[in-house]
Amino acid sequence: MSIRLNTVVLGIVVLAPVGVCADPVAGILEQMIEAYGGEENVRKLDSVVQEWDLLALTRNQQGSDKRSIRLPGQLKVELVYPNKQETRVLDGDAGYAVFGDREPAAASSMQRSAMQLQLMRFYSPLTLRDRIESLSLSKGDGYVALTLPDDGLQAEYFVDTETWHIVKVVGTLAVNGARMQFVTEYSEFEKVDGALIHHRENKFVGGMNTAVLRLRRSETGVAFDDDEFEPRKNRVEPVIAQLERATAL
Repeated sequence: MSIRLNTVVLGIVVLAPVGVCADPVAGILEQMIEAYGGEENVRKLDSVVQEWDLLALTRNQQGSDKRSIRLPGQLKVELVYPNKQETRVLDGDAGYAVFGDREPAAASSMQRSAMQLQLMRFYSPLTLRDRIESLSLSKGDGYVALTLPDDGLQAEYFVDTETWHIVKVVGTLAVNGARMQFVTEYSEFEKVDGALIHHRENKFVGGMNTAVLRLRRSETGVAFDDDEFEPRKNRVEPVIAQLERATAL
């Protein structure tokens, strides 16, 4: 009798549906990868250049935000306003900030943490899958949240369960001992070269709406030069050129 029972149990295990995923986080990530265009297309998001039109709401000022991203560890953000220019570079553990026409300077600990948190916001579903052992899951009404801690930082990815799109990322870091949240809402999703990309961002800091961005150009699967993420002085445009670009947004 015992032998027959064991045989039945073994048969049940062998005949269990192959597509069933025992880990709910893994299942969610697979849904997201499919929604973002499938693994081959999502892989293109590992190396991206994007140019955004930016409206800084706190000072009612227009500008531009150019991002060069090579996941999982490199980021360059070039911010240009009519009267200000700033570049931030993250290359693994090294971070740099370049203001105006000054020489590049090593980023402070807080600046580097902010850069790392920004890079985490750009993680694709594939990058998250690579870190699945560090992810935790919570559920709400119409969404799931995947939380990723990283050396004192935390990024929480809110995923719409109808579309499987990341619709919001909440980043948290400590500033002078106090925890501060940076919230970015994503909308207006469209595919670019087969990969799903949001085309609008709405940013909040400490509950205040600080900026709205709209995507102007996106290039995926970029082959960056070896020195792309090395710190260098900004190419400072004449003031009139900066004004023309800002007023044309």
